[in-house]
Amino acid sequence: MTIEWHYAVGSQRLGPVTWQQLVDLGARGVITGSTPVWKAGMAQWAQASSIPGLLPPPPPEQPLIGRVSRRVAELTDTETVDRTHVKGLFREVGRRHTSEDTEAVFAVGLATTTPDLATVSTTLPAPWVFTRLLSFLGLAFLAMWFGWKQWNNLNLLPGVILLGSFTAPLGAAVFLFECNAPKNISLFAAVRLFVWGGVLGLLVSLLLFSLTEGLGERIGPPIAGLVEEPAKLLAVIVLGSLPRYRWTLNGMCLGAAVGAGFAAFESAGYAMNFLLVEGDTGMFNNLAVRGMLAPFGHVVWTAIAAGAVWRVKGDQPFAVEMLKDRRCFAPIVAVMVLHAIWNSPLPALVPFLLGYLALGAVAWTIAVGMLLGGLRELREAGGAGDR
Repeated sequence: MTIEWHYAVGSQRLGPVTWQQLVDLGARGVITGSTPVWKAGMAQWAQASSIPGLLPPPPPEQPLIGRVSRRVAELTDTETVDRTHVKGLFREVGRRHTSEDTEAVFAVGLATTTPDLATVSTTLPAPWVFTRLLSFLGLAFLAMWFGWKQWNNLNLLPGVILLGSFTAPLGAAVFLFECNAPKNISLFAAVRLFVWGGVLGLLVSLLLFSLTEGLGERIGPPIAGLVEEPAKLLAVIVLGSLPRYRWTLNGMCLGAAVGAGFAAFESAGYAMNFLLVEGDTGMFNNLAVRGMLAPFGHVVWTAIAAGAVWRVKGDQPFAVEMLKDRRCFAPIVAVMVLHAIWNSPLPALVPFLLGYLALGAVAWTIAVGMLLGGLRELREAGGAGDR
């Protein structure tokens, strides 16, 4: 006779499942060490960590990386991230997918395509469409650049700037769009936030720069972290605060869209300046560097800040008092500090852009930790998990 097991997620008791199914759930992270489990004959429910052989052994991790991840999680009140999470996020990259699979990723967010909470998967998402977007936009950029160098036709330069400025931010935004497990944000809503959020964020930033001109002269370029992050967050709150967008993952998706729009428009402006001052070679180099760094800057910073607000706000109207909650202000302060350091001379002291990539790694550690917390939020609200 097969012994049947039961397990609890939040307030829900699930099962029965076989021992092997229980082990599989543990391997996928649905069952963690603190998950209560029970089978017939047990006097009471027990934590999964107390059942021999149920959970996989913890993966070996480099001590420094583990300490940094835990410290980042403590400072920002997010989940601790390990290498298995990073590997899991990219598990679908490189696998074969049809064009119908690609279209299905964007066929979400409508009344007829938004799943019920009870059917929402709360396992770690596996984005992959973003790589397709990066590939075909990147190739289009190179084709336009080749055409410009070959024929020097001025009509090609706007396309070069557009594709070079938009490719990487759009790719990073689509990554977080795919991570939005509730699937309740449509492509149109994301595009609207990309355009109007990017424009509003830039305009509010310029206003704040003008109001803090004296402070900016004393602080220098790091003032951008204190000005642009609140400006972009304000754009997300103004444009994205709808009751149906109630989840932490919604805030991250909307924030990524605004951050991507801000980064794309800003990069286009820088490209034009470099073209006028240093010629097309300077413009190309600027687009290449900013493209490589774009996923580690504005997109992830605004995703974190908006996710922090949304995990406190939920489906309620935004109130300034929410910023006093540590779950809200700690991540926001973290991204402001990261942005300020990014704009300081410090990252440039490390060769090969490694200083900027290190700051980006910290930002993505916060973002993935917030993503894990967002999935837990869905599970506790009655999400499907992986039954």
